[in-house]
Amino acid sequence: MASPPRPLLGLSLAVLLHLSPLLASAALVMEDGYTVSTAADLNPRPPSTGAQPYALLPRPRAGDLLLLDSTGSVLYTLALPVSADGEPRRLAGGAGTFGRPRSVAVDGADNVYVADREHGAIRKVAPSGYTTTIAGGYSSGTGRRDGPAQNATFSPDFELVYVPRICALLVADRGNRLIRQINLRPEDCAHETQKGLGNTTVSIVAVLGALFGSVIGFLVRHFYPFHAGSLHQPLFQQGTEAIQENPEEGHTDQLLRHQKRNC
Repeated sequence: MASPPRPLLGLSLAVLLHLSPLLASAALVMEDGYTVSTAADLNPRPPSTGAQPYALLPRPRAGDLLLLDSTGSVLYTLALPVSADGEPRRLAGGAGTFGRPRSVAVDGADNVYVADREHGAIRKVAPSGYTTTIAGGYSSGTGRRDGPAQNATFSPDFELVYVPRICALLVADRGNRLIRQINLRPEDCAHETQKGLGNTTVSIVAVLGALFGSVIGFLVRHFYPFHAGSLHQPLFQQGTEAIQENPEEGHTDQLLRHQKRNC
């Protein structure tokens, strides 16, 4: 079988190369209905003193936002909903604390974990701003050493992710092509929803009590009138019925029996 002429083959390749961008764009689907707006403008503030947002994360318990300023190596908090009048509040950081971090994570107790890549360490910032080192504190340089966290080493490029299901920090150690894990303390992984467990238990008890009361009320409404009527029948009526049940007795005998019962 003869092969196609070379000019025709070259023309086909040229057409495919020309149509490939159009074919790729045809796979994109546009979805309307969304709006972009500026929630807060930090530009009017001096760059040397104002926050320069690099990353944002919600803090579940505080109900606000964590703002990472990588350039200034500072952590800020920002109230929700974000508004033009909202002023970032300094939480921690500054010269000598962090080395231009670019990755942070927040656990269920609002503790913030900072990937300090310049120092090869992981810092922990409590909600009060108190800062400690949980990994890499005794090590120097880069590496991939596991074991006690203070002796661990990381590559110059790593990122943190908090996973509440396993109560741990996962480290995407890009330079070493590794996924590292740091198990956290149970109190660090407490969910904010656990505060409502007591209210939930009380609600369940209240519902069960209401159902039980409804059943008791239903039984009382249907059976109590019958028993109440039998209990509250006057004694004289009982005596009269007893007299009527013995028609063969004389009238005098019935009166004497009735007087004896009354005594």
